[in-house]
Amino acid sequence: MTSSKPRRTAKEAALDCLSRRALTHYELETRLKEKGYESLEINAVLEKLREWGYLNDQELAVMYSKSRLKRYSRRRVQQDMHNRGLEPELIEQALGQNYSSDEEFEQCLTLAERWWVQEAKRWEHKIDVEKTKKTIPRELGLQQKIARKLIQRGYPSDMVRNVLSHIQDNQGE
Repeated sequence: MTSSKPRRTAKEAALDCLSRRALTHYELETRLKEKGYESLEINAVLEKLREWGYLNDQELAVMYSKSRLKRYSRRRVQQDMHNRGLEPELIEQALGQNYSSDEEFEQCLTLAERWWVQEAKRWEHKIDVEKTKKTIPRELGLQQKIARKLIQRGYPSDMVRNVLSHIQDNQGE
């Protein structure tokens, strides 16, 4: 069985990919290669898309880092951008515009405080349900859970320790 549809051009395939979400030069090049297009054709299409403004790694790096600012650490966003094939200079430039260590600490603290309340409620519910089971002390259990979550988000362990210490100090007041 052969398809009666003519094969799409590399330009059509590229525009179709870009219509779904913004892609880096590397991501789009990889997708076109996977579809079986020739390198010369791919390079010509990528150059044309860059001229038209549809392919702009610098702009994408800035937008991506801004969108991830509220949910992830600088290190995590940097790794994600690297995985998307962005150049290290573009990554550093975008992160320099959007991330400061003070803002990152504040974001880490905000997440930790929110999770502390959520995990404390879960802890209380668990204790009510499992009255006979011996568990670790509440504060230690909460600290461990929140530390794991923050480290998964890419926050440095020293920052996590400082944030948890800050929360402990505020709990005592």
